[in-house]
Amino acid sequence: MPKDHARKNRARRRQQSAPGAAYASANAGTAHQHPAPDLAVLGDLPYAAGRPVDLPLAVAAVAASRAGCRPCQASVIPLLLADRATIAVLAGAVYGLLPVAGSIASPATRSWQPLARQAHEGGDGGGALAALERLPAEEVADLLDDALAHWAAGGADLTPILLDLGAADEAEPEPELGAGAAGGAPSYALFPGVVNTSHGGPLPIVILEPQTPGAGADDLRSRCGWPQWDLSVIPEPDPAWRLRMNVATQSMETIAHVDHEGWDDVVLWEAPEVTKLPDDWWHLLDRTEHVLLCGPAAAVGSHATPADALTAAAGAGPLMAVVARVRFL
Repeated sequence: MPKDHARKNRARRRQQSAPGAAYASANAGTAHQHPAPDLAVLGDLPYAAGRPVDLPLAVAAVAASRAGCRPCQASVIPLLLADRATIAVLAGAVYGLLPVAGSIASPATRSWQPLARQAHEGGDGGGALAALERLPAEEVADLLDDALAHWAAGGADLTPILLDLGAADEAEPEPELGAGAAGGAPSYALFPGVVNTSHGGPLPIVILEPQTPGAGADDLRSRCGWPQWDLSVIPEPDPAWRLRMNVATQSMETIAHVDHEGWDDVVLWEAPEVTKLPDDWWHLLDRTEHVLLCGPAAAVGSHATPADALTAAAGAGPLMAVVARVRFL
């Protein structure tokens, strides 16, 4: 990518950073104050390979990016670019957890991401940090910009992406909803769970596991029109996709897409039987009125948790996702 084009891309992404909390660090020389995110756990991550991490500087950079504050970014980012260890933990906290960097990431980020993944899995960030230190300054800037874009949008999270609500109440284990399809269409089983969106709080998720040969990523892409998801930023809601819930039985009835006249033109899933959903998950659904639909999950068995299903899916191939509206009947 030409350098001028890369700079324009970085500037454009900074302008599009999600508004939110920011922070002023006296050490970084910023001129005004923003609320500070808690990034203390960065010091415990392996990506700096034991080197000191400048947490106030990392906090300032993340906060300025979340606020979309150009003056603070202009003050903080040049200081951060001189600190490769701190860049390594900021970028590793994002890309060490992702199976791939994603198609919109810069070439530098895509080449560095597998090393971050290895550091996450092995607990040794020496190779990732050494590779980052060998990168030219322009490519380090691209990597940092990609990482800060994730932090600004809430895609970076230092906790597991899925939270296990069922684990808090042993009387209500997480269910697997049986395979359901309409008119011989491809069939899926469903795993309800929760995804942590960092800024927006928890969001219900339903992971689809293919049950028939025609089910899978191609079906979700071609028949359903779902975009590919890289496990980072939550997709924008699509009001044409509906998750219909039965209030009397506290169960899921259908997942369908409606046309411009309000008629179902794609019925993705119909309940083969009534399955009561956990109270915590139901109440969260009632609050958010939206749910993240994601698939295809790899076949992981009837006792798998949503975390198992999503982890297996990420390692098996492309994931497709859409955020649907919830309708209570």
